[in-house]
Amino acid sequence: MTQDQAYDILTMGHNVFLTGAAGTGKTYLINRFIRHAREHGITIAVTASTGIAATHIGGMTIHSWSGMGIRDTLTDEDIDVIVSREYLAKRFAKTNILIIDEISMLSGVFLANLDRLLRSTRFSQEPFGGIQVVLVGDFFQLPPVSRGSDVEFAFEHPSWRTYRLAICVLDVQYRQGEDPLLTILNEIRSGDMSQESFSLLDRRNIPVDTEDHTELFTRNISVDTYNTQRLNAIHDDTFVFEMQSKGAEKLVEALKKGCLAPETLILKKGARVMFVKNNFEAGYVNGSIGHVVGKYESLPIVELTDGTRIIADHMDWSIEENGKVKATILQIPLRLAWAITVHKSQGMTLDTAVMDLSDAFVRGQGYVALSRVRSLNGLILRGYNPIALQIDSRVRDYDEILRATSAAVIERLAQISESEKETKIETAIKKLGGILQKIDLDFVDPKRAKLATHEETYSLIQSGKSLDDIAEIRNIKISTIFSHIEKLTEEGKIIDLTSHRPDDSHRLSDIHRAFVEVGTLSLSPIREFLVSLHDEDYTYDELRMARLFLSISDRAKIEEQMLYESEGI
Repeated sequence: MTQDQAYDILTMGHNVFLTGAAGTGKTYLINRFIRHAREHGITIAVTASTGIAATHIGGMTIHSWSGMGIRDTLTDEDIDVIVSREYLAKRFAKTNILIIDEISMLSGVFLANLDRLLRSTRFSQEPFGGIQVVLVGDFFQLPPVSRGSDVEFAFEHPSWRTYRLAICVLDVQYRQGEDPLLTILNEIRSGDMSQESFSLLDRRNIPVDTEDHTELFTRNISVDTYNTQRLNAIHDDTFVFEMQSKGAEKLVEALKKGCLAPETLILKKGARVMFVKNNFEAGYVNGSIGHVVGKYESLPIVELTDGTRIIADHMDWSIEENGKVKATILQIPLRLAWAITVHKSQGMTLDTAVMDLSDAFVRGQGYVALSRVRSLNGLILRGYNPIALQIDSRVRDYDEILRATSAAVIERLAQISESEKETKIETAIKKLGGILQKIDLDFVDPKRAKLATHEETYSLIQSGKSLDDIAEIRNIKISTIFSHIEKLTEEGKIIDLTSHRPDDSHRLSDIHRAFVEVGTLSLSPIREFLVSLHDEDYTYDELRMARLFLSISDRAKIEEQMLYESEGI
């Protein structure tokens, strides 16, 4: 199924299960649908099964949105307690579309409880109380955490068949189609790994300096051990930050359990770290990676991979009830990041990763880990055990059913005329409490007339697409993409371009030195300077790309020099 076909089904108001392999554009399509809902004044809730996944799509966890937390059971008394919170009752009543991303990590029991909660609170026996529900994810990825001996996937629960889901399996790849890694991933999905693919993986156990590469392990203890070893290898002063807490003990413990920052954070100058909370004003997001370069007063200074330096101040995590804070914890929002677990990596896209899958213990771990990197050349594989490359047979069997069902949906869609389709979309908009006349989402500020196209580029970057892919998908020039990025940066959008950094670091350094020496951000004088110095040609697109990666300090020097020259100093 194509993105456009799935978009038609979404906008016609169906409950949908949207799935597909990595690189088929699920996130891009969901962002497009979110914009459709907002343009028509429909109240939409964007959620995910994990905090990291929720961050990627600009939402919150479904556990938090629903007020259900991580409970396994939901009694009538529980429902009464949940709806007694006025803000939750209003949330359920007003919401008309609910998106839940990374559905593979939600249990069937949780979804069934959510369905029951919404039917009860909205006084409707329609699935999810009449809310249009869009479930997004890939069951080939990590399954729900199970406290028993066997995992129950969401599709195995009896309630799954009552949700009336239109199945949309995206099957058009937007990642590099010729890369051998794509073949390997597809073979893992099919359960038929060729000898050639095994050989390709075996040959990726190559020597490499791991200093600038992310290490992936399957177990927390391996991650903690590796990070501690790397920290201990640094012979420098230690910075220690203890978590502070206030409130009911059980609530504080729940906050600590869900917080990625450790209770005792130990850092040294040179430590590789990752921010674990969003702070757009400070210039970082959950997942931003950098190195500790010093201290300002008592706080660590972190230099991100793009050269930006940030003073990492304390942030709080809290639990509120009826607008009142019941418990709170305070800590520097950092954790050591030479290594992370495969579980934490789900949803990330990395240029290069070093991984050890020899201790994999869940089917799907290997697939998730391998699909984090963009290409086979970015993979360094220290080892793997048989389970690492296995997929649960239940998932593979159900995938065949999904594909057959999706094909049937395509056939039915093809029988609908364009006029019928428009009528169905208008009917859905009205049913969901929307208006037919589109709202100009950019009306507040006339200067943002072109922002819609910038936002489309931003959504594609956030979903992990390469700049070349974005240009192809949107049918625009790469130079236009650069202009979008510069405009978004000026408007305060946080864009992590690390994965788009040019491969030729020496040439990039030459261009950066030229910007500093010439003392301008204009491209023509930089090109003239470089051509005369190196007797090589430099394209404007190449220079524009390099300008995006100027460090904050270099850009400040250049802008200061430009200011002096403009004032004749």
